[in-house]
Amino acid sequence: MPVRVYLPLLAAFLPVAAAGGQSALPSGGWPLLAPDALFAQPVGGLERTGSAASTVDVAGAPFRKALRVTLARGASESNATQLCVPIAAPARRGDVAILTLYLRGRTEAGKPAKVEALFERSRSPWTKSLTRGASAARQAGRWRRIVAPFQVAEDIDAGDAMVSIRLALGAQTVELADLQVTNYGKTRTLEEVTAMAMAANPLGDAPIRVLRSDRRQVMVGLGGNFCQPRYGRVDAMDAVGERNLQALQVAHARVGLPLNHWAPERGREAHSGPALAALEQLQRLSKLKVPIVVSIWEGPQWLLGGSREQSGRVLPREKYTDCIEAIASFLVAARDRFGVTVDYLSFNEPDYGVNFKFAPAEMAEFIRLAGKLFSALELKTRFVVADTANGAAFPAYAGALLADKGIAPYLGPLAFHCWDALSAPDETYAAIGEVGRRSGKPVWCLEAGHDSALWEKPNPWISWDNGLLTALAYAKTVALTRAAVMDYWTYQDNYPLASSDGKQAYPVFHVIRQMQDVLGAGRTIVGADAEADDLRVAASVGKGGDVALLVVNPIGPGRALLTGLPAGASARVTVSDSHLQRSLQPGVLRTSAQGALVVALPGRSVVTVEVK
Repeated sequence: MPVRVYLPLLAAFLPVAAAGGQSALPSGGWPLLAPDALFAQPVGGLERTGSAASTVDVAGAPFRKALRVTLARGASESNATQLCVPIAAPARRGDVAILTLYLRGRTEAGKPAKVEALFERSRSPWTKSLTRGASAARQAGRWRRIVAPFQVAEDIDAGDAMVSIRLALGAQTVELADLQVTNYGKTRTLEEVTAMAMAANPLGDAPIRVLRSDRRQVMVGLGGNFCQPRYGRVDAMDAVGERNLQALQVAHARVGLPLNHWAPERGREAHSGPALAALEQLQRLSKLKVPIVVSIWEGPQWLLGGSREQSGRVLPREKYTDCIEAIASFLVAARDRFGVTVDYLSFNEPDYGVNFKFAPAEMAEFIRLAGKLFSALELKTRFVVADTANGAAFPAYAGALLADKGIAPYLGPLAFHCWDALSAPDETYAAIGEVGRRSGKPVWCLEAGHDSALWEKPNPWISWDNGLLTALAYAKTVALTRAAVMDYWTYQDNYPLASSDGKQAYPVFHVIRQMQDVLGAGRTIVGADAEADDLRVAASVGKGGDVALLVVNPIGPGRALLTGLPAGASARVTVSDSHLQRSLQPGVLRTSAQGALVVALPGRSVVTVEVK
């Protein structure tokens, strides 16, 4: 798990009425941006996307001018071209605020333009209170008002934070107007403000077409990380892990190899403490016939140098053999003493270097040497390809490893982490799936989540927002990257699904259970097209032809108008929202003779539909 500030806090973008039909927002509050702040700063990075920016006059709207940006192309990072607007007033941790913005525009292909808006610290560590994408109205020429409630993550003074509008999401023309951030301090709760905005801004009718003939990956299924011994725990399974093993369909697992505890000195193995706990974890999961990836985070100081848990450390080339021998001795102990064959191995996020940092060429050389030693020891372990910190970094890093034919025999599935799922452009995530298609290798997401900095927030695990945003990340990742494995971070007491004693299940636990019905082992993902850009959808078919659909609605209430389903079939609908999770809707539903079905989508909900 990366120790860094990176992704979103909470709150969903809520599309409101078109220009001229402005919805009521909470009264009171004070501005954090200066008047006309949208036009006070130049758009940065225009040259990186062949872009141009200008101010244009607007008629028939509540504002008189707009900022127009025309982009010739996108970029792998959406902030390659962006507008940064500094705040002009201070805010305090826990303040409730609303960002509002008018947006219109089209892509080069004629689809609604897209932007990302962030409220973030204006320097490292770039702490983010809000990160969300927004689309223009489907009707060309129409303005769409965006409303984003959020909670300020930390104390900030004027100039210390900014609104960032990221634009490098493809060839498009975007117009922005009337950017405001209103701070309500502690006079309103986030739940109150979100509910008011959601009630005023329904989703409406949202057509969704299931494409059963567009068959994609076969799911290995949903799993989780079991990595507490990596952090020094000496018990193989805590109460949270026990609950998850008993109540969830654990189709895959990622276990931490505590190399710093296993090899505290050169040539010495410690068959006790966290190292023993990790071996016992492997044995427990192996007996349950759960497929496993073993990953390495921290290394011993004699090997890696630096200070404990220091990021960005590079393993000296002359110590590759020492490191490989230490890893191999752990794998041999797992095999010979605990009866566990480890199929796949990785260094956690080697591109980012949470602990070990490897350039692709260095990683390839390490794999080449390790593969030879593993073969000599009759170890069947291969390396997963990349295991990068996020999706955006994956194609380049994985591509460099796949291009080295000398290490091909030692490579297994492709792997990445989806911490940028809610901010990365769809095209970036689709590129991951394309790497998998070209290479013929399965794609696995070995750390699934929506915010790598969630641990810094005050007890976010119990919130509905965590469950909702997790579902958004899963639906997008599975649909676009064609990931066959989604390993949640973590199935133990770290980003937990339940209380430390395992007795209280959090909303995200129920969301994971609900998503198993759609993304479970053996199900084949198929295409699903949602006309509403705000929705995230994933669909699957079972071996008997049954269809299951995951629909995540981050905005106000509406209806899903489903087509492409089996005709005259019975349907079961399960709903989770802020009030109740995994609620089976009463009554018997049946699809029409044309395979159509209408399903209610409550505001800010996760809905699954099973058709048999």
